[in-house]
Amino acid sequence: MNDPQPIQHFGKMDGQAYQLGPLKLAFKRREGEAEGAYSMIESLEQPGASVALHRHAAWQETFIVLEGRFDFQAAGERRSLGPGEILVIPRGASHGFACTSPEPGRLLTISSPARVFEAFVAETSAANSDPLIDVRTVFESHGLELL
Repeated sequence: MNDPQPIQHFGKMDGQAYQLGPLKLAFKRREGEAEGAYSMIESLEQPGASVALHRHAAWQETFIVLEGRFDFQAAGERRSLGPGEILVIPRGASHGFACTSPEPGRLLTISSPARVFEAFVAETSAANSDPLIDVRTVFESHGLELL
């Protein structure tokens, strides 16, 4: 019988961290962790911060609001979410959001399949710190379309 995987505990904003402008992301995994069915990402959004309307066919996202308030635009609909509320965005559906609370907001995002969104974030982060790399090329290579 195979040994079970060890349990993992992550504190607030623990994990593999990335910074994309004002957005802080923490992927909830340990280095060397085997591939899984999904990735979990905690993000810290400053008041007024937003993610532009976009779509991607390579991964699905489920957003869980932990703190603060967020206005989402998804597949032509507008939704305002607060703590404990969940929004599931199917692959290919247009979506974007903004933190609308006066205090920073936190989201837990489940992205499926695993590591696809993280690969995009890692390459975007690297492109943002290298003036020779056009970040639009990274978006295109991962099938992310800004709308």
